[in-house]
Amino acid sequence: MPARSISTASLTFGLVSIPVRLFPATSSKSVRFNLLHEKDKSRIQEKIFCPVEEKIIDRSELVRGYEIEKGRYVTFTDEELKKLEAQADRAIEIEEFIPVTEVDPVYFENSYLLGCEPTSAKAYHLLKEAMTKAGRVGLAKFTMLGKERLVLIRPHDDGLMLHTMYYEDEIRSFKEIDHGADAPVKDSELSLAQRLIADLTQKKFEPAKYKDNYRERVIEAAEQKLAGHEVSEPTPEARRGNVIDLMSALKASLKKRGVAFNAEAQEESAKSSKAEPSEALERKAQPKRSGSRGAR
Repeated sequence: MPARSISTASLTFGLVSIPVRLFPATSSKSVRFNLLHEKDKSRIQEKIFCPVEEKIIDRSELVRGYEIEKGRYVTFTDEELKKLEAQADRAIEIEEFIPVTEVDPVYFENSYLLGCEPTSAKAYHLLKEAMTKAGRVGLAKFTMLGKERLVLIRPHDDGLMLHTMYYEDEIRSFKEIDHGADAPVKDSELSLAQRLIADLTQKKFEPAKYKDNYRERVIEAAEQKLAGHEVSEPTPEARRGNVIDLMSALKASLKKRGVAFNAEAQEESAKSSKAEPSEALERKAQPKRSGSRGAR
């Protein structure tokens, strides 16, 4: 089935305007289950229940409420909320370009493919090529579903992609949780960790290498049930013990991967490199000796 656009817009930078269409960039394949009545296997229906009157009510009796403090709400009608929505002018005006390395992935929310109209193909391709060669992404504002969104435009797979972004005050900080910032790390531990990372490093991301094993097990079990067979239990994975000795765990990890190392020598080398500056000063403080006896 061909992809269906969810919206049209006009992508602009400077005085250049490019008509585009938005398409969802992802399609979740996660396993979903419906709740059934065990007796007759029919899907259940959810009813709206009022705990004060202790009865089921109709959707027509509902209003939207914004909680201003615990248990206190200000209500809005659909008409009032409609007036507060941003005007949908369908413009995606790029306000600035920045290096792609300056954007942390935590700001990305949803992703959309930007397709061009036949009349805008040249301008679309020009913008994509220019952004690719410059290593830049564009930041813009775009109204979606009545809400003004911060969006990022970037080259992707020979086209342009749009990401809706979280605002800065929506990103949580590590200040809220314990993240071990003051935990001491030995030079020898750091050296082994770097060695292990280097051995596990690949040149590029290959998403095809990774599969949703849970989804495959569920589908296989469902097919077995449909065929009237008992569901076979998967082989349990070996449980890893708690890491008590960090150095031992690092050494064992490297040994398992066949990587040669000498942690003790590395630790001594790290200590000696730290001691070099003071030793050099001591050598400089010592009086110089004559190069030969005949010079006396």
